[in-house]
Amino acid sequence: MIEKLRLWLLAEVASRVLAEPPFSSYAEVAERLLRELQSQPIPQSVADGVREYVSSALLTLMELRLRKILWELGQGRVTERMTAEEERLVRPVLKIKQAGARKKSQDYVIVQFLMPHPAIITEDFLQVGPFARGDLAKLPTRDAKDLEERGVVRRFLYL
Repeated sequence: MIEKLRLWLLAEVASRVLAEPPFSSYAEVAERLLRELQSQPIPQSVADGVREYVSSALLTLMELRLRKILWELGQGRVTERMTAEEERLVRPVLKIKQAGARKKSQDYVIVQFLMPHPAIITEDFLQVGPFARGDLAKLPTRDAKDLEERGVVRRFLYL
């Protein structure tokens, strides 16, 4: 078990992406260690040293892997090679990101231009246009409302 843990740590250090974990969870490592230490008649000082080594290796692994996972999330990607604890940690972040993505699409409407109009800078700082009569555009709701009140567009479709 200790050799498997050592190889996992080496794989994580040597790679920019998450290595395939040889254990399903960090808790599994702890449980296996405790079982192995209880089944072996070894001096207490040796058992303490093994516990210290495994604890240090696990903390290093967690730090390395969490940094990689957070970097992937920042890039808009989700890795499949997570332990059970890492998945539990990441799940709320993914829910928040998904909720944010849904909200963004709800903040836009499709409008139809009723007359020619020059290019505009939207509230999210994008330049769109110029527009001819009959053109359709996806605009932030606030911009669409302003143009609609001035008689320039009519809301065509909510997204």
